[in-house]
Amino acid sequence: MERNALKRDLRRMLDHLLGQAPVLRLGAGDKLVIFSDLHMGNGGRKDDFVPNAELFLAVLRRHYLQQGFILALNGDIEDLAGFSLASIATRWLEVYAAWQEFAERGALCKLVGNHDLALLYRPPADLPFPVTETLLVEIGGKRLWLFHGHQVYRLNRAFQAMGSFILRKLLLPLGIGNFTTARSPSRRFHVEKRAYLYARERGMLAVIGHTHRPLFESLSRLDTVKIEIENLCRSYPAAEEGERRELRERMERLKREFIEQQRRDHPSQRGENLYHEGPLLPCLFNSGSGIGRHGITAIEIAAGRIALVIWFDRRRSEQYAESAGYEPQRLGDSDYYRVVLKEEDIDYVFARIELLR
Repeated sequence: MERNALKRDLRRMLDHLLGQAPVLRLGAGDKLVIFSDLHMGNGGRKDDFVPNAELFLAVLRRHYLQQGFILALNGDIEDLAGFSLASIATRWLEVYAAWQEFAERGALCKLVGNHDLALLYRPPADLPFPVTETLLVEIGGKRLWLFHGHQVYRLNRAFQAMGSFILRKLLLPLGIGNFTTARSPSRRFHVEKRAYLYARERGMLAVIGHTHRPLFESLSRLDTVKIEIENLCRSYPAAEEGERRELRERMERLKREFIEQQRRDHPSQRGENLYHEGPLLPCLFNSGSGIGRHGITAIEIAAGRIALVIWFDRRRSEQYAESAGYEPQRLGDSDYYRVVLKEEDIDYVFARIELLR
Protein backbone atom coordinates (compact mmCIF):
# COMPACT_ATOMS: atom_id res chain seq x y z
CA MET A 1 0.00 0.00 0.00
CA GLU A 2 1.20 3.52 -0.82
CA ARG A 3 2.53 5.33 2.25
CA ASN A 4 0.02 8.12 1.87
CA ALA A 5 -3.18 6.16 1.20
CA LEU A 6 -6.66 6.40 2.66
CA LYS A 7 -7.81 3.81 5.13
CA ARG A 8 -10.51 1.51 3.85
CA ASP A 9 -13.18 2.52 6.37
CA LEU A 10 -12.74 6.21 5.60
CA ARG A 11 -12.94 5.57 1.87
CA ARG A 12 -16.14 3.57 2.31
CA MET A 13 -17.70 6.29 4.45
CA LEU A 14 -16.82 9.04 1.95
CA ASP A 15 -18.08 6.90 -0.93
CA HIS A 16 -21.38 6.55 0.95
CA LEU A 17 -21.66 10.32 1.45
CA LEU A 18 -20.77 10.99 -2.18
CA GLY A 19 -23.38 8.49 -3.36
CA GLN A 20 -26.08 10.22 -1.28
CA ALA A 21 -25.14 13.78 -2.28
CA PRO A 22 -27.78 15.87 -4.05
CA VAL A 23 -26.61 17.10 -7.46
CA LEU A 24 -26.36 20.69 -8.64
CA ARG A 25 -25.74 21.02 -12.39
CA LEU A 26 -24.10 24.26 -13.44
CA GLY A 27 -24.81 25.48 -16.96
CA ALA A 28 -22.57 27.74 -19.01
CA GLY A 29 -24.15 30.90 -17.64
CA ASP A 30 -24.46 29.83 -14.01
CA LYS A 31 -22.32 31.34 -11.26
CA LEU A 32 -21.55 29.83 -7.86
CA VAL A 33 -19.99 31.32 -4.72
CA ILE A 34 -18.92 29.19 -1.76
CA PHE A 35 -18.53 30.49 1.80
CA SER A 36 -17.88 28.49 4.96
CA ASP A 37 -17.20 28.90 8.67
CA LEU A 38 -19.16 31.99 9.59
CA HIS A 39 -19.62 30.74 13.19
CA MET A 40 -22.66 32.95 13.73
CA GLY A 41 -23.67 33.46 17.35
CA ASN A 42 -26.05 35.75 19.22
CA GLY A 43 -24.19 38.99 18.55
CA GLY A 44 -22.45 39.05 21.93
CA ARG A 45 -18.75 39.27 22.68
CA LYS A 46 -18.25 35.53 22.08
CA ASP A 47 -19.79 35.71 18.61
CA ASP A 48 -16.93 35.32 16.08
CA PHE A 49 -19.12 36.56 13.24
CA VAL A 50 -19.59 40.10 14.58
CA PRO A 51 -16.45 41.80 13.13
CA ASN A 52 -17.22 40.75 9.54
CA ALA A 53 -21.03 40.71 9.71
CA GLU A 54 -21.67 44.04 7.97
CA LEU A 55 -19.12 43.19 5.29
CA PHE A 56 -20.70 39.77 4.66
CA LEU A 57 -24.21 41.18 4.37
CA ALA A 58 -23.06 43.93 2.02
CA VAL A 59 -21.29 41.58 -0.39
CA LEU A 60 -24.28 39.23 -0.41
CA ARG A 61 -26.81 41.93 -1.20
CA ARG A 62 -24.78 44.31 -3.32
CA HIS A 63 -22.68 41.83 -5.29
CA TYR A 64 -23.70 38.17 -5.31
CA LEU A 65 -27.48 38.73 -5.34
CA GLN A 66 -27.24 41.43 -8.00
CA GLN A 67 -24.86 39.33 -10.10
CA GLY A 68 -27.17 36.29 -10.01
CA PHE A 69 -24.89 33.89 -8.13
CA ILE A 70 -25.94 30.61 -6.56
CA LEU A 71 -24.92 30.71 -2.89
CA ALA A 72 -23.39 27.64 -1.22
CA LEU A 73 -22.82 27.79 2.55
CA ASN A 74 -20.38 24.98 3.30
CA GLY A 75 -20.85 24.24 6.99
CA ASP A 76 -20.18 25.82 10.40
CA ILE A 77 -22.50 28.63 9.45
CA GLU A 78 -24.35 28.73 12.80
CA ASP A 79 -22.33 27.97 15.94
CA LEU A 80 -24.82 25.69 17.66
CA ALA A 81 -22.19 24.50 20.13
CA GLY A 82 -22.46 27.81 21.94
CA PHE A 83 -25.76 29.37 20.91
CA SER A 84 -29.34 28.35 20.20
CA LEU A 85 -30.60 28.53 16.64
CA ALA A 86 -33.38 30.87 17.77
CA SER A 87 -30.94 33.38 19.29
CA ILE A 88 -28.75 33.28 16.17
CA ALA A 89 -31.67 33.73 13.77
CA THR A 90 -33.09 36.58 15.86
CA ARG A 91 -29.81 38.51 15.99
CA TRP A 92 -28.89 37.99 12.33
CA LEU A 93 -32.36 38.43 10.87
CA GLU A 94 -31.01 40.53 7.97
CA VAL A 95 -28.57 37.80 6.98
CA TYR A 96 -31.33 35.20 6.99
CA ALA A 97 -33.47 37.57 4.92
CA ALA A 98 -30.68 37.81 2.33
CA TRP A 99 -30.41 34.00 2.24
CA GLN A 100 -34.18 33.87 1.72
CA GLU A 101 -33.78 35.96 -1.44
CA PHE A 102 -31.36 33.38 -2.81
CA ALA A 103 -33.67 30.55 -1.73
CA GLU A 104 -36.70 32.08 -3.45
CA ARG A 105 -35.01 31.68 -6.83
CA GLY A 106 -33.65 28.22 -6.02
CA ALA A 107 -30.11 29.52 -5.54
CA LEU A 108 -29.30 28.54 -1.93
CA CYS A 109 -27.41 25.38 -0.93
CA LYS A 110 -26.84 25.02 2.81
CA LEU A 111 -24.50 22.33 4.17
CA VAL A 112 -23.64 21.39 7.73
CA GLY A 113 -20.30 21.26 9.49
CA ASN A 114 -19.32 20.02 12.93
CA HIS A 115 -20.54 23.21 14.65
CA ASP A 116 -24.02 23.03 13.10
CA LEU A 117 -24.29 19.25 12.69
CA ALA A 118 -27.38 19.18 14.90
CA LEU A 119 -29.38 20.73 12.04
CA LEU A 120 -29.35 17.32 10.35
CA TYR A 121 -31.34 15.87 13.24
CA ARG A 122 -34.07 18.49 13.39
CA PRO A 123 -37.42 18.12 11.62
CA PRO A 124 -37.36 20.07 8.33
CA ALA A 125 -40.27 22.18 9.57
CA ASP A 126 -38.06 23.53 12.38
CA LEU A 127 -35.38 24.81 9.99
CA PRO A 128 -35.32 28.15 8.15
CA PHE A 129 -33.76 26.39 5.11
CA PRO A 130 -33.20 22.78 4.06
CA VAL A 131 -29.74 21.42 4.84
CA THR A 132 -27.60 18.62 3.46
CA GLU A 133 -24.28 17.09 4.47
CA THR A 134 -22.58 17.26 1.06
CA LEU A 135 -23.29 18.56 -2.44
CA LEU A 136 -22.12 17.24 -5.80
CA VAL A 137 -21.70 19.94 -8.44
CA GLU A 138 -21.53 18.88 -12.08
CA ILE A 139 -19.77 21.23 -14.48
CA GLY A 140 -19.65 20.13 -18.10
CA GLY A 141 -19.69 16.47 -17.11
CA LYS A 142 -16.93 16.93 -14.50
CA ARG A 143 -17.47 16.53 -10.76
CA LEU A 144 -16.86 18.99 -7.93
CA TRP A 145 -17.70 17.66 -4.46
CA LEU A 146 -18.56 20.15 -1.76
CA PHE A 147 -18.33 19.03 1.89
CA HIS A 148 -17.28 20.75 5.09
CA GLY A 149 -14.27 18.55 5.89
CA HIS A 150 -14.89 17.37 9.45
CA GLN A 151 -16.06 14.04 8.01
CA VAL A 152 -12.49 12.87 7.42
CA TYR A 153 -11.49 13.24 11.09
CA ARG A 154 -11.95 10.03 13.08
CA LEU A 155 -13.31 11.54 16.30
CA ASN A 156 -15.92 13.56 14.46
CA ARG A 157 -17.06 10.38 12.69
CA ALA A 158 -17.27 8.60 16.03
CA PHE A 159 -19.43 11.32 17.55
CA GLN A 160 -21.72 11.27 14.51
CA ALA A 161 -22.17 7.52 14.89
CA MET A 162 -23.48 7.99 18.45
CA GLY A 163 -26.76 9.26 17.09
CA SER A 164 -28.90 12.35 17.13
CA PHE A 165 -30.08 12.15 20.75
CA ILE A 166 -26.57 12.12 22.24
CA LEU A 167 -25.46 14.83 19.82
CA ARG A 168 -28.35 17.12 20.70
CA LYS A 169 -28.66 16.45 24.41
CA LEU A 170 -25.11 15.82 25.60
CA LEU A 171 -22.17 16.33 23.24
CA LEU A 172 -23.09 19.51 21.38
CA PRO A 173 -24.26 21.48 24.44
CA LEU A 174 -20.92 20.65 26.06
CA GLY A 175 -18.98 21.59 22.94
CA ILE A 176 -17.63 18.04 22.65
CA GLY A 177 -17.01 17.00 19.07
CA ASN A 178 -16.72 20.58 17.82
CA PHE A 179 -12.95 20.60 17.63
CA THR A 180 -11.21 23.84 16.78
CA THR A 181 -9.24 22.25 13.95
CA ALA A 182 -8.23 25.66 12.59
CA ARG A 183 -6.07 26.24 15.69
CA SER A 184 -4.24 22.91 15.42
CA PRO A 185 -1.68 22.76 12.58
CA SER A 186 -1.46 18.97 12.72
CA ARG A 187 -5.25 18.42 12.64
CA ARG A 188 -5.60 21.02 9.91
CA PHE A 189 -3.02 19.33 7.71
CA HIS A 190 -4.43 15.83 8.22
CA VAL A 191 -7.93 17.01 7.27
CA GLU A 192 -6.53 18.56 4.09
CA LYS A 193 -4.41 15.51 3.30
CA ARG A 194 -7.31 13.03 3.59
CA ALA A 195 -9.64 15.24 1.56
CA TYR A 196 -6.92 15.60 -1.07
CA LEU A 197 -6.26 11.85 -1.26
CA TYR A 198 -9.94 11.05 -1.67
CA ALA A 199 -10.45 13.66 -4.41
CA ARG A 200 -7.35 12.35 -6.18
CA GLU A 201 -8.53 8.73 -6.02
CA ARG A 202 -11.95 9.64 -7.43
CA GLY A 203 -10.56 11.99 -10.08
CA MET A 204 -12.63 14.98 -9.01
CA LEU A 205 -12.28 18.42 -7.50
CA ALA A 206 -13.14 18.83 -3.81
CA VAL A 207 -13.98 22.07 -1.98
CA ILE A 208 -13.88 21.99 1.81
CA GLY A 209 -13.90 24.44 4.73
CA HIS A 210 -13.31 23.49 8.39
CA THR A 211 -9.58 24.32 8.61
CA HIS A 212 -10.11 28.07 7.92
CA ARG A 213 -7.06 27.89 5.63
CA PRO A 214 -7.74 28.97 2.03
CA LEU A 215 -6.39 26.52 -0.56
CA PHE A 216 -6.25 26.85 -4.32
CA GLU A 217 -5.21 23.91 -6.51
CA SER A 218 -4.05 22.07 -3.36
CA LEU A 219 -1.66 24.89 -2.52
CA SER A 220 -1.75 26.95 0.66
CA ARG A 221 -0.98 30.65 0.66
CA LEU A 222 2.54 29.81 1.89
CA ASP A 223 3.11 27.60 -1.15
CA THR A 224 1.74 30.29 -3.46
CA VAL A 225 3.95 33.00 -1.96
CA LYS A 226 6.97 30.72 -2.37
CA ILE A 227 6.20 30.34 -6.09
CA GLU A 228 5.69 34.10 -6.46
CA ILE A 229 9.09 34.74 -4.86
CA GLU A 230 10.76 32.27 -7.23
CA ASN A 231 9.09 33.85 -10.28
CA LEU A 232 10.06 37.34 -9.12
CA CYS A 233 13.70 36.27 -8.73
CA ARG A 234 13.66 34.90 -12.28
CA SER A 235 12.29 38.20 -13.63
CA TYR A 236 14.73 40.42 -11.77
CA PRO A 237 17.97 39.98 -13.85
CA ALA A 238 16.33 41.09 -17.12
CA ALA A 239 14.35 43.98 -15.58
CA GLU A 240 15.13 47.68 -16.16
CA GLU A 241 16.13 49.76 -13.14
CA GLY A 242 12.65 51.23 -12.67
CA GLU A 243 11.13 47.76 -12.80
CA ARG A 244 13.77 46.48 -10.39
CA ARG A 245 12.71 49.03 -7.77
CA GLU A 246 9.13 47.79 -8.05
CA LEU A 247 10.30 44.18 -7.88
CA ARG A 248 12.37 44.88 -4.76
CA GLU A 249 9.38 46.52 -3.08
CA ARG A 250 7.22 43.56 -4.04
CA MET A 251 9.87 41.17 -2.72
CA GLU A 252 9.93 42.90 0.67
CA ARG A 253 6.16 42.50 0.99
CA LEU A 254 6.35 38.86 -0.08
CA LYS A 255 9.11 38.10 2.41
CA ARG A 256 7.09 39.58 5.25
CA GLU A 257 4.03 37.60 4.20
CA PHE A 258 6.12 34.42 3.83
CA ILE A 259 7.44 34.77 7.38
CA GLU A 260 3.92 35.38 8.72
CA GLN A 261 2.48 32.37 6.89
CA GLN A 262 5.44 30.19 7.89
CA ARG A 263 4.78 30.89 11.56
CA ARG A 264 1.21 29.61 11.15
CA ASP A 265 2.10 26.32 9.44
CA HIS A 266 3.71 23.34 11.14
CA PRO A 267 7.29 22.79 9.85
CA SER A 268 6.59 19.16 8.93
CA GLN A 269 3.69 20.12 6.65
CA ARG A 270 5.50 22.14 4.02
CA GLY A 271 6.41 19.38 1.61
CA GLU A 272 4.13 18.37 -1.24
CA ASN A 273 5.17 14.72 -0.85
CA LEU A 274 3.22 14.54 2.42
CA TYR A 275 -0.02 14.72 0.43
CA HIS A 276 1.05 11.86 -1.85
CA GLU A 277 4.04 10.51 -3.76
CA GLY A 278 4.10 11.97 -7.24
CA PRO A 279 2.89 15.17 -8.94
CA LEU A 280 0.64 17.35 -6.84
CA LEU A 281 -2.87 17.36 -8.30
CA PRO A 282 -4.88 20.61 -8.26
CA CYS A 283 -7.87 18.75 -6.81
CA LEU A 284 -8.30 20.37 -3.36
CA PHE A 285 -9.72 23.83 -2.74
CA ASN A 286 -10.73 25.47 0.54
CA SER A 287 -12.93 28.55 0.80
CA GLY A 288 -11.22 29.65 4.03
CA SER A 289 -13.60 31.35 6.45
CA GLY A 290 -15.90 34.27 7.05
CA ILE A 291 -14.18 35.30 10.27
CA GLY A 292 -10.67 36.12 9.06
CA ARG A 293 -8.80 39.01 10.60
CA HIS A 294 -8.11 40.51 7.15
CA GLY A 295 -11.53 39.78 5.67
CA ILE A 296 -13.76 37.07 4.21
CA THR A 297 -12.50 34.52 1.71
CA ALA A 298 -14.61 32.59 -0.80
CA ILE A 299 -14.38 30.35 -3.85
CA GLU A 300 -16.14 31.62 -6.98
CA ILE A 301 -16.99 29.70 -10.15
CA ALA A 302 -18.16 31.83 -13.06
CA ALA A 303 -17.62 32.16 -16.82
CA GLY A 304 -15.52 29.00 -16.96
CA ARG A 305 -13.15 30.22 -14.25
CA ILE A 306 -12.55 29.24 -10.63
CA ALA A 307 -11.15 31.86 -8.27
CA LEU A 308 -10.15 32.34 -4.65
CA VAL A 309 -11.23 35.82 -3.56
CA ILE A 310 -11.06 37.90 -0.42
CA TRP A 311 -13.43 40.70 0.58
CA PHE A 312 -12.06 43.23 3.05
CA ASP A 313 -13.00 46.44 4.81
CA ARG A 314 -10.33 49.04 4.09
CA ARG A 315 -11.04 50.72 7.42
CA ARG A 316 -9.85 47.55 9.18
CA SER A 317 -7.22 46.07 6.85
CA GLU A 318 -4.95 47.56 4.20
CA GLN A 319 -2.97 44.39 3.47
CA TYR A 320 -4.36 43.73 0.00
CA ALA A 321 -5.12 47.33 -0.89
CA GLU A 322 -1.44 48.23 -0.53
CA SER A 323 0.10 45.12 -2.14
CA ALA A 324 1.45 45.42 -5.65
CA GLY A 325 0.11 42.78 -8.00
CA TYR A 326 -3.45 42.94 -6.67
CA GLU A 327 -6.26 44.96 -8.21
CA PRO A 328 -8.85 45.71 -5.51
CA GLN A 329 -12.36 46.18 -6.88
CA ARG A 330 -14.48 48.55 -4.85
CA LEU A 331 -18.05 47.65 -3.92
CA GLY A 332 -19.96 50.74 -5.04
CA ASP A 333 -19.09 53.74 -2.89
CA SER A 334 -18.38 51.65 0.21
CA ASP A 335 -15.11 50.90 2.01
CA TYR A 336 -15.44 47.25 0.98
CA TYR A 337 -13.18 45.75 -1.66
CA ARG A 338 -12.82 42.44 -3.51
CA VAL A 339 -9.45 41.01 -4.52
CA VAL A 340 -8.87 37.93 -6.66
CA LEU A 341 -6.02 36.10 -4.94
CA LYS A 342 -5.75 33.36 -7.55
CA GLU A 343 -7.74 32.35 -10.62
CA GLU A 344 -7.66 29.61 -13.25
CA ASP A 345 -9.63 28.16 -16.14
CA ILE A 346 -11.67 25.35 -14.58
CA ASP A 347 -11.42 23.08 -17.63
CA TYR A 348 -7.63 23.37 -17.35
CA VAL A 349 -7.85 22.35 -13.67
CA PHE A 350 -9.98 19.32 -14.54
CA ALA A 351 -7.60 18.38 -17.37
CA ARG A 352 -4.61 18.43 -15.03
CA ILE A 353 -6.49 16.25 -12.50
CA GLU A 354 -7.27 13.71 -15.25
CA LEU A 355 -3.76 13.65 -16.71
CA LEU A 356 -1.71 13.71 -13.48
CA ARG A 357 -3.59 11.01 -11.53
